[in-house]
Amino acid sequence: MKTRASKEKMNRVYEWCDNYIKANININNDLNWQGVFVYGNPVFQKRRKLWQELTVSNMCKDVPQAFLRDFNDILTSIHPQPRIYLETFRRFVDDNSLIDVDLKGSKYTWFSNPRRNVITRERLDRVLVNWKWLQIYQDVTLRASSAVSSDHCALILDIQRRVRMKKEFRFEAYWAENEEYKEVIKRSWQMDEGNGNC
Repeated sequence: MKTRASKEKMNRVYEWCDNYIKANININNDLNWQGVFVYGNPVFQKRRKLWQELTVSNMCKDVPQAFLRDFNDILTSIHPQPRIYLETFRRFVDDNSLIDVDLKGSKYTWFSNPRRNVITRERLDRVLVNWKWLQIYQDVTLRASSAVSSDHCALILDIQRRVRMKKEFRFEAYWAENEEYKEVIKRSWQMDEGNGNC
């Protein structure tokens, strides 16, 4: 999975190792948030150690945070998996109070090389965020694009805030046929005045 960001957006990388990079992110002079770009080692014992290390070093639980990229781990599976794999990663997510951003479109982000005409598909790539991050980017969408030169799909995280338009009022002529229509409209307008909407 590729990560692209300009210097203006990733304004300070402050911690890194072979399996993660931590950076302060600022987009369009909006609020700062912490981005943790993760590569989960394919070896389970090393991955488990990484989840423990990230949890212990996570001192920023009170700031907006997003953990992104290739975790090489799963939260659920339709394929037989040792329970410890699922439980360890779920514990990491729970201990850090993270929320899995819903993936639109494809359910999977990785596929295996075909063996005996069988292809395994899993969701190894994801974006996990805390509640504070989700409060800032309430309209977040996550999509997986087609895998081109890798067995992983690129993830596209859209954090653009949507401007919600007020619905235009439309009067239906048949409402006037109801004896109570004037009273209903009057009550409705009075409620709006109380909210400062009229």
